[in-house]
Amino acid sequence: MNLTTRFFRQILLTALMVIAFSCKPNEEKNLKSQETVVQAEPKKPEKVLRHMVIFKFNEDSSEADIDKLNTAFTKLPEAIPEIVDFEWGLNQSPENFDQDFTHCYLVTFKSEKDRDSIYAPHPAHMAFVESIQPHLEKVFVVDYWTNP
Repeated sequence: MNLTTRFFRQILLTALMVIAFSCKPNEEKNLKSQETVVQAEPKKPEKVLRHMVIFKFNEDSSEADIDKLNTAFTKLPEAIPEIVDFEWGLNQSPENFDQDFTHCYLVTFKSEKDRDSIYAPHPAHMAFVESIQPHLEKVFVVDYWTNP
């Protein structure tokens, strides 16, 4: 949630509380139900673990090979429920510091246990890792904790 949304939500909640305390009992009941609607948004986890994987493919790997591998990676969240979020994209940086790394994947977990004990040894992940090995020149991995 961005800063503007948080600010607006705080002002709205403060205004609702002021009105609720100054209303008659029937009006107070109606305002409480409105306040509940404002607060009905599901609570996000305090911290999540991001697993960022970036690939540099071999020059002799065809576009069809790379597309097949990309599709296999994007299917891992279907096979591994501990993946709470997944996204990927192609490098678009104009800075020319990419060192020919082209494909970036961001896999999100709730815990190190989910990443280490479930995702890493999971048969679907192991099969993917095995299938991609002949096509990789380099892989770059960074994991970090963040507040969503």
